[in-house]
Parts: sequence; structure tokens; C-alpha cells
Amino acid sequence: MNPKNYLYGRKGPWPQPCPDHPYDESPTVIHLPVKEWFDWWFNIGSRFLFLWPTLTPYYYVTSLLKPGCIPVSDSEFHDLLTNSMMAKFIHPKMDAKDLEIFKPHMKEGKVYFITDLEPVRVVHPFKDIHVSPTKTLLELVAKETFEVRCIWVEATDTVLYPEDEDAWELAKYFVLQGGALCATMVVHPLQHFPLDSINAITKTALPKKHTLFKLLYPHLRFTLALENAVLNFKMSLLHDDKWWKTYAPFPAAYDSIRDLLVEGYRGIHNNDSYPPYTYPRRPPKIFSGYGKFLDAYYETIYNFVLEVVNTIPKGDKHVKNWANYIHDWVPGFPDGEEIFEGNALAEVVAYFIWDVTVAHTIDHHNFSEMDMRKVPLRIRQAPPSKGTKIKSLRKLQSPIDLMKYKLSMKLFFGPSVLTRLIDVKYDFKDEALLLEVESFKIALKKTEKKLNEMGLTYLRLDQIANSIQF
Repeated sequence: MNPKNYLYGRKGPWPQPCPDHPYDESPTVIHLPVKEWFDWWFNIGSRFLFLWPTLTPYYYVTSLLKPGCIPVSDSEFHDLLTNSMMAKFIHPKMDAKDLEIFKPHMKEGKVYFITDLEPVRVVHPFKDIHVSPTKTLLELVAKETFEVRCIWVEATDTVLYPEDEDAWELAKYFVLQGGALCATMVVHPLQHFPLDSINAITKTALPKKHTLFKLLYPHLRFTLALENAVLNFKMSLLHDDKWWKTYAPFPAAYDSIRDLLVEGYRGIHNNDSYPPYTYPRRPPKIFSGYGKFLDAYYETIYNFVLEVVNTIPKGDKHVKNWANYIHDWVPGFPDGEEIFEGNALAEVVAYFIWDVTVAHTIDHHNFSEMDMRKVPLRIRQAPPSKGTKIKSLRKLQSPIDLMKYKLSMKLFFGPSVLTRLIDVKYDFKDEALLLEVESFKIALKKTEKKLNEMGLTYLRLDQIANSIQF
């Protein structure tokens, strides 16, 4: 086929081993067309260059006026663990280490789950800043309804209960710190970087007039340049520790923070909460209303995708080649034969679209709504043991700590939607497919209405981005 039939003449972007961690992180896409760089810089990169110097003094002053942490009630703590993006860490299977720690604290006949934040073991904090892995024991009291029972703090090898007063209060901050680190640097990156290979291969290997290309292309904009900047730019949070990085909020140098990505992608040996990454075909189970919200939108996207890909002939050579290419770079992605078995093609495509739109946006939106004085990234008191007293809530985070946290939230963690899912346009020419697009948008609105009636109002439909763009 004529190279002109392809977006970049079959000379477009392609995956390669990650330069910083070639064996431990997902493949990345380094060499991008100039037009993608320009599109990203004009629409996104320029925003950073403007806001960073503008907001630094403002956030410093506001952090001077209100430094430290503020109390987190037990009900707030429970809600953060079980009704936010941190609900991703609720796991039904307790491994050998979990049972060893919590068996004396479990009652016969009860059902228990675990919130395991072991990945922060790789974080080696700056002087006077503290981090500790934690495990939180949850009792199942009704369907997908939990009560927090106790917290184990690895640094002191201590199990703490609410009656432990100050030690309990401090332990909650360490759990929430670990939850914030693992949410942003362990599990959320799996929604970013492993999918870059699919993005690049779709742009390079599928003809522009192919139905699958037209279905995926609207969801690929901005992403590769954004990912490249995050992973490789010297000004990124994941590169170099410089004094002038007033937006760098993490408790440790970039190399150990970067190791959190490895924990998520490679998994943790003998820890059932952190298996090695494999490409899902539907959203992983989340025991929470957060999971119900995500599942509802996945089903809506899947039903639309199924109708579209069913118009592609079985054995289509372009799809076969596309799947074979991706299979070589993305663990668990079906190859050119498996892609035509059952509804495999619909499943993998629906997951991709769902991931880069709903799943990615809700994580950023949800994290940005958390109170930074209740969910710290830096803690300036050692982890608690029995009898520990909190020295000063105002000194748990310094004004500089909070300034950096606020800047990173504004510049990186908080959502900044440029193109919306509800406005998506597919370059279909077939009248039947155009009708499917209209039906899809109606179905999205019905999904939002149903979720609102269920009280699951994590995110409005008009707030959902059409691609990874922040």
C-alpha cells in the first residue's frame, strides 16, 4: 500500500526500551514527529511556563499562613481509603506476610480485606522527612462496605488502633501519604505509559482510512509528547533534584520516586496486591463506588466499540499486523491470531479508550479534590509506635513542602481538559457508523444520569477528557 495512505508514511513513532529503566519500566516512545511536539507545546507546555513563576510566590505566602497538617477524622480516613482512587488498593486476598501481621487482630468468622502500601519501601526520603510502608486491615461488614480496624506501620513494626490516640492519628497520615504516593506513582502510571506503544503503533501501522484507525485516532492527541516530557525532560518531576524546582513535592530524590514506577510495572514478589503488569481487557475490580462508576462507563464504551469493530472483517490483515506489533511490546496484548477470537478486539480497544478518557481523568480529578493538609506527601515526624505523641500538626509539613505540593497539584496532578469525550468526532464516512456515534453520545449521557441517581457523582461527563492530556 502507498505510504501516503498512512499518517506518517509508515515512518511514524515506535516504541523502544525506556532509556532510564530499559528492563524495569514499560517501553516508551522517544522520537516524535515535530507536529506532535508543536501541538503539545502550544496547548500544554506553554501553560506550565506561564503558571510556574506566576504561582510560586502566591502559593508560598498561602502556605506560610496555613502550614502543616489538619486533623483527619476516622470517618474521613475511612472515606479516603474506601471511596476515592485509593480504593484501588483494597484487596481481598491476604498474602503470608499480611496474615503473619494481622492474624492476632482478626476474629473468627469475619471477612477481612487489606490495603497494602508496601511499594513505598523503595522511597529513601530527604533529611528530616519520613516515609513508611503501611498495611491497613479492613473488615467487610456488608457488600463492598468496609470498616477500618487497625494499621500496621512497618518502620516501627507496630499495629495501632483508634484507642492509641496520637499514635493512631499520626499513623493515618502515613497511610494517606503512602496512598498518595502509590496512587500517583505506582498504579496511575499504568494508565499512562504501557499504552504509549498502542498509541504509536496505531499512528504508524494502520492506514488512515481504516475503521480501527478512525476509531482510535481521536483519543491519541497530545499523549506521546506529554509522556515523553514526563519521563525524559530535565524539568520533569521524574528527573533531577534541583533547588529551583519549586513544584517538586515528593519526599525523596527522583531516582527512588522513579523506582515506584518499577514497583507498579514489574510488581512485587510474593505480594498479591501488586502483580506484574499485563494489559487488561476490562477494568480491574475495585471494591468501591469508585469502581462502580468506572465499570458503568466502560460498559457504555464497550457497547459502542463492539458495534464499530464488528464491521471490520475477521482476519483483516491490517488489524492482524497491528495486534502482532503491539503484542511484542505490551504484556498480555493478544497477537494477530488471538485478536479475532471472540470479542477480543472490542475488549482491548474499549479498554484503551476507557483508560485514556474516563479512568485517567477521574484519577486526576479525584486526587485534586483531596485536602493537601490531610493527605501529605511529606511528613516531618518519625513513624509512630505505641505511646507516640504528635509534636505539632503545624510542623508536620513546612511551608515549602506545601508550596511545592500546591504547585504540583496545579501544574501536573489536577486536570486541565482541552478536548472532551462528549465532543469526540470520528472521521467515519459510513452512515451507519455515524449513527452509532450519535447513539454512543446519548448512551454516555444516560450513563451519567444513572450514576447521578445512584449518588456516584465523582465526575461530570463534561469534565471527562478525550485523551491523556494532563
